[in-house]
Amino acid sequence: MNGDLQQRVRLSAGLWLGGLAVSIGLVLLLRATGVIAASAELWALAGSMIVVTLAVLARARSLAARDAESVRILTAAARDLAAGHFERTVPVDQVRLRELRLLGEAIDALAIRAQRDIADLKRLERVRSEFLGNVSHELRTPIFSVQGYLETLIDGAVDDPVVRDDFLRKAHLNVLRLHGLLTDLIEISRIESGEMKMSFRYFDAVEFFRAILDELQPTAEMAGVTLELRITADDRDHGAYGDRDRLKQAVVNLVENAIKYNRPDGAVTVELEFRESELLVRVRDTGIGIPAEDQARIFERFYRVDKNRSRAVGGSGLGLAIVKHIIEAHRSVVQVASTPGVGSTFSFTLKR
Repeated sequence: MNGDLQQRVRLSAGLWLGGLAVSIGLVLLLRATGVIAASAELWALAGSMIVVTLAVLARARSLAARDAESVRILTAAARDLAAGHFERTVPVDQVRLRELRLLGEAIDALAIRAQRDIADLKRLERVRSEFLGNVSHELRTPIFSVQGYLETLIDGAVDDPVVRDDFLRKAHLNVLRLHGLLTDLIEISRIESGEMKMSFRYFDAVEFFRAILDELQPTAEMAGVTLELRITADDRDHGAYGDRDRLKQAVVNLVENAIKYNRPDGAVTVELEFRESELLVRVRDTGIGIPAEDQARIFERFYRVDKNRSRAVGGSGLGLAIVKHIIEAHRSVVQVASTPGVGSTFSFTLKR
């Protein structure tokens, strides 16, 4: 008699009624065969009813004792859960009553959910600590540089025009770097908090990407890198769907990185492959490439493959993290393929 409570009640009633019917039939049979007298018929019937009732009650008491043990097990598990022992599981295979078994499974599910929540909280705390450490380091570097240049000028170097102009230029560059870092911090904070508002609309993708490359052409020329826009699977409809401003922010970041980490006389190619329902965008470069063990982490905040080179060419360390969020907001994913010493390709798709 496992099952649910209603099934037990029905079975107990059925056993009692069945036993009663058998008793009545047996008494009538004995009366008809003359084994018992008519005067003893009532006593025989009453006795059989008492025996059947006691048997059913004994069975019910046994089941109640077993259910009480199940309740004790569930109570102990709930107390362990309340005390923070989330690794404790309920031995539901030892619980016979279906309602209590469902309760045990619910307690187990609650414990598993609590374990996951605690793991997530620990991970977020670790990320927060790492983030604060990285922010402190990134802010400290330009601030200390500006402080050093200004103190040197105050100590008398301001009277030397050559030193003064050089230090003021370097201090200005560090202030610009600090401004860029703070801007990116504000931007990624808005993105991750959900405050970034997207404005999706159709636009001419060829005109859009050509304008970006024209804007970055002076930067590429200073680095000795050529820019090229290549259109494959062309058709008359160059439309794409997305947020132009946010996409520009992401593409500019990708192309600027391709320029910064390129080799002299290198090239950056932006490929547009127009498909039936989507536009595939690739940003290729002939740069230094990214080691395979670093490719899975380059979209993390402040993660740098080559820390010395990254700081030398500038950047906040947040650019690719912002790119990742923007592209994901367009229901797409940034893919990266890279070979050290050969170059890298970043790609994503847009709806058409």
